[in-house]
Amino acid sequence: MRKRLPSGPGPDMFASDFKARIQRTANNGHTTTETKVAEPTHDPLMQEIEDELRQEQMKKMWAVYGKYVIGIVVAVVITVAGYQGWQAYDASRKQDATDTLLGAATLAQNGDNAAATDILSKLESDAPSGVAMLAKMRKAGLQAETGDAAAAADLYATVAADTSAPKAFRELATILGAVQSLEANPGSAQSVLDSLAPLRGETDTWRHAAREISAAAALELGNTEMAREFLQANALDGRAPGGVRSRAQELLQALAR
Repeated sequence: MRKRLPSGPGPDMFASDFKARIQRTANNGHTTTETKVAEPTHDPLMQEIEDELRQEQMKKMWAVYGKYVIGIVVAVVITVAGYQGWQAYDASRKQDATDTLLGAATLAQNGDNAAATDILSKLESDAPSGVAMLAKMRKAGLQAETGDAAAAADLYATVAADTSAPKAFRELATILGAVQSLEANPGSAQSVLDSLAPLRGETDTWRHAAREISAAAALELGNTEMAREFLQANALDGRAPGGVRSRAQELLQALAR
């Protein structure tokens, strides 16, 4: 699932606008054809412009790398979900429901999302609770893939709030729901930060993804310093995978420009 930028003018348009503002400031408001960007000064307006440019650079980096983060998370969902689903319920009923769930996954893989969604919706209400939970997760994933981020966020939220579901799945639903909430409504950034707070600790399983998504939320709020703190936590986490650390370092470099 690719983290797309909020709707509206693209990053290139923003960057062009910022450069124009810099040129106008450097030339006391007079129109110019000069394309050289003025050297940074301590002027408050110039500092504001530099901060905005850094945020746009960070958003571009998130657009490039976010899909890999979420792709890894989804891969974990598929692996863990299959294992947990087979462990949790009575053999005969579990077998039938799991076969149906796998059939829906095959349909989705082959591009028949409508048929897959119909099956998953039935499993939500008819299957044993564990399989129903997995059906909700898969259905939410399909909704996200087809652009219905708001519906996906709502469905992930139901799993996250289900106290009968395993903790690992509730936390994962919180992570995935946070991504879709930002996608559907950038104005939800503060609530996303609040929901991810319990998952950003030093020993939490999903801390690296939680920090990266929190950095994106902080940028939506215009808080570059907060975004930098989340990324630094990943860059300095000796137990983080090498890819997580290197990605955090690249994003920090983008913010520093």
